[in-house]
Amino acid sequence: MDHGFEDITAIEDDELSRAVAERAEELKEDTRRESSDHAKGHRQRMKDRFLETGLDGFAPHEMLELLLFYAIPMRDTKKTAHQLIERFGSLSGVLSAEVSELVKIPYITQSAAVLIKLIPPLLTAYYADAGKGTSYSDTTALSAMFRPYFVGASVSKFLIACFDHELHLINVSEISRGTSSYTSIEMRKILSEVLSSGCAMAALAHNHPGGTASPSEEDIAVTRRINELLSAVDVKLMDHIIVGGTQTYSMRDGGELGIFD
Repeated sequence: MDHGFEDITAIEDDELSRAVAERAEELKEDTRRESSDHAKGHRQRMKDRFLETGLDGFAPHEMLELLLFYAIPMRDTKKTAHQLIERFGSLSGVLSAEVSELVKIPYITQSAAVLIKLIPPLLTAYYADAGKGTSYSDTTALSAMFRPYFVGASVSKFLIACFDHELHLINVSEISRGTSSYTSIEMRKILSEVLSSGCAMAALAHNHPGGTASPSEEDIAVTRRINELLSAVDVKLMDHIIVGGTQTYSMRDGGELGIFD
């Protein structure tokens, strides 16, 4: 039997199949390229918008979307940004989340999580640097100065700020973190900070993660102890600011203690 015609047909079928497959791959590549071009265009529009107006008008997920451009290349970050907000409840919740939790979101690598976690301490460092030499003479100014140090803090932090005789900020030092117990506060560390900085006046601050800004009995007791320590080296305690959520509380203005006279 002559199979010549059948062989030719088989060859033609194979060539047709290859041609169809190649064309299908070309179409897929065109689609990927168009998608990539659209994504690049969207990213550039977002960047241009930020350069023109800052973050004014940006929704929380858009702020995260823009940030993630620099950690997640060649991928739409809008969905990831939405997932972050949904998982952690808010922008502040995302910034406060632990790296181990952030990386559970699809496409959030360790590098992306580290970028997110850099924002609060960078903000703190910025305000700390900008505030040096500024005069802080009232509770409002002190509260505004301390607040950035607690942005994104999911654990308790205890700080002391040192000032000169004209109430110009010298420095802010962290005394303890990671526990709600005052047993971790080292009086020797406080003493070392005020003596090494040439401190004339000092202010304390700590946060109540997830709680209110109202002082506890322990807050009041430890403030008395620290005041006694500072008085012994002729340093005046100006105030003790408590940060809880969006609220701040001044022990000086609250009148619980007579140590600020």
